[in-house]
Amino acid sequence: MSDLTTSERLIIEPTFTTPEIRFDPAAGRFFIGGNSYPENSLKFYGPVLQWLQAWASKHTPTSETLTVEVRLEYFNTSTAKVLLDLFRLFESLYERGQPIQIRWIYVAEDTEMEDAGIDYQAAVKVPFELVPVDE
Repeated sequence: MSDLTTSERLIIEPTFTTPEIRFDPAAGRFFIGGNSYPENSLKFYGPVLQWLQAWASKHTPTSETLTVEVRLEYFNTSTAKVLLDLFRLFESLYERGQPIQIRWIYVAEDTEMEDAGIDYQAAVKVPFELVPVDE
């Protein structure tokens, strides 16, 4: 996918208050899911954003679509800011010619999660799909 090797993946296992994060550049897939209300969002997400920024700075756009899947059950306000930073990072890649598809996956009955997805969809200029699923 770029000059990075396939062994360079970002994998963070979930905890009760932090989400699962899996980014596999070789597969073209970024996933974040679960709950996100870490005690210190900067401490948790800082290294994630740094890793992604380092990857993005080396990445040469390809014709393969990079899929970003977000399937959070709950997130706090400090996570909301981080998500916007994350989406803006992917937006910068998109503006450089990298095809990107963001999929905001939420439980169909969860109107708060749906509304959050609508807000993010309006905030970034990247193909952004709202995906309601049954529980």
